[in-house]
Amino acid sequence: MFLIQILLQNQNYLTYQYLNVFYIFHFNGIFFAHISILMKVAIPLFGSRVSPRFDYSSELWIVEVEGGEVVKQEKLPTANLNLNQRLDQITSNGVDKVICGGMDGFSLHQLGNKGVEVVHDVMGEAEVAFNLFMRGRLRSGFCCEKRRGRGPCRWRKGFQERRA
Repeated sequence: MFLIQILLQNQNYLTYQYLNVFYIFHFNGIFFAHISILMKVAIPLFGSRVSPRFDYSSELWIVEVEGGEVVKQEKLPTANLNLNQRLDQITSNGVDKVICGGMDGFSLHQLGNKGVEVVHDVMGEAEVAFNLFMRGRLRSGFCCEKRRGRGPCRWRKGFQERRA
């Protein structure tokens, strides 16, 4: 992304990235180009929910997204894997982003070193969390539930105070 920005800033163009889709505009507002890049998102599952602990999930749901559309999805068993094998499974499948519940510091560090972005401390239904991620509304600490009158997701009270 930085290479595209540097090349285009010298030519008076503006770039915008949303979910690995680059939109390039000329400064007078005329649409110039649209470049989409394949992105893989992994969600450790506990049934149909985001697993409360990364290292105890029974399945890993990997979704390939291109241009804001789901291209492919698969579920891989992880019940009999240790922590290092789980981390290797994520990196060997080319995952770019992980949406998970609790994750230890070692795993966060290992994935970060390999270029994998982690959205952690997410609770609730995996499909709801993924849909919020696709709309650009998911962040760490979200509780994603289908609740009457409250909407599908809310920010957990006190999350920022605990992390500070």
